[in-house]
Amino acid sequence: MRASIAELRERFDALETREQAALVVLGGFLAILVFYFALWTPAYDYLEDSQADHDRHLKLLTYLQSTEAEARAAAQGGAKPSAGRNLLTSVSRTAQTIGINPSRMQPEGSGAVSVWFESVPFTQLMLWLERLESQQSIVVRQISIDRRDEPGRVSARLVLRS
Repeated sequence: MRASIAELRERFDALETREQAALVVLGGFLAILVFYFALWTPAYDYLEDSQADHDRHLKLLTYLQSTEAEARAAAQGGAKPSAGRNLLTSVSRTAQTIGINPSRMQPEGSGAVSVWFESVPFTQLMLWLERLESQQSIVVRQISIDRRDEPGRVSARLVLRS
């Protein structure tokens, strides 16, 4: 190893002054590049990712703390799920306002309902689901959509929960 270094030192000393200066500048530039790409960039990316994770977890913590009282009340039986009949009525009424008619509806225990559509426009189905969630706080628990032969029409089976 020492022999290799000594040989490189001799070669460096044999170069002209301008060539030696250029080689030193090039070596410094390469050292800066290695530092930047091997150390600085990964460390900075890790810091950014950590900050994003921290912000995401802080947002989740804030949400969980804001809903803690509701969750505790629900766990102790204080909050009662809406009756299946009210859910069926809400789902049916909202579908009629959009202009789609479910081919079949069936309660799934308390607070859930299954809805089937044979041939419905996909855009109207999505509009209906958006309105259910935004206006009635009814969310999709399970969904299965199949394409029909007619363009833009689908068959769907959904399980909705209040």
